[in-house]
Amino acid sequence: MARTMADMIALRTASIDRAVRATIAGGATQLVILGAGYDGRAWRLPELAGVKVFEVDHPATQEDKRAHLTQLPPPAGTVSFVSIDFERESLGTVLDRAGHDSSSPTCWIWEGVVMYLTRTAMRATLDGIASRSAPGSTLIVNYHTAHRRFFARLVFRLIGEPQISAWTREEMAADLRSVGFVVSEDSGMTDWNDRFAEGRAKVERASYMRVATAST
Repeated sequence: MARTMADMIALRTASIDRAVRATIAGGATQLVILGAGYDGRAWRLPELAGVKVFEVDHPATQEDKRAHLTQLPPPAGTVSFVSIDFERESLGTVLDRAGHDSSSPTCWIWEGVVMYLTRTAMRATLDGIASRSAPGSTLIVNYHTAHRRFFARLVFRLIGEPQISAWTREEMAADLRSVGFVVSEDSGMTDWNDRFAEGRAKVERASYMRVATAST
C-alpha cells in the first residue's frame, strides 16, 4: 500500500508540474499554491525563476516548514508565505496584503484540498480565485471522483482525512465554468501512468484521482 501511495503521489505531482510549466511558459508571472503544506515546487522547478510564488496555508504548518528551509538551497522564484484563517479571513484580503497582483496572469495550484471541503466551501474559495484571476490565468485543481471501493474510503478515514466531496468530470467542469474558467484538460491516473511511467506503476485502484486544468 505504501508503494502504491508513493506512485500515486509521484504521478499526480508530475502531472501538475507539467501543467505549471506550460502555464508559466504561456505568460503567467505569479504562482499561488492553495493549501501549500510542504510543497517544494519553488525549490524544484527552475522554470519559476523570476516568478512570484505565494504559498497560502495555515500558520502552524507554515511555521514548521519555514523552520526547515535553511536545509534547502535558495528557491528559484520569490516566495511569500501567506498565512490564512479561512474562518476569519478572505483569500482576497490575505493575497492583497502579500502583494499578489490581480491584474496579472496567475497560475493557481489547488492540490489535495477540495476533496476535504464541502461543496459550499469549495465554491466559495473558487469565487475568490476567480475574482483575482486576470485574463490568461490558469487554475490546476486536483479532485476525486466517487470512491467505489470501501477499503479506499476506510484508509482515508483511518489516517484522519475522510473524503467529504466528490465530483464527476462534468460536475467539476460546470463548477469551473460558472466562475469563468474553461477546462482545457482533465486527466486521471491511467493517463499519468502512461505518460510518465510507461504504464508500469501499480495504481489501478487510484482511478478516482484526477486533475483539471482550466483557464480564463
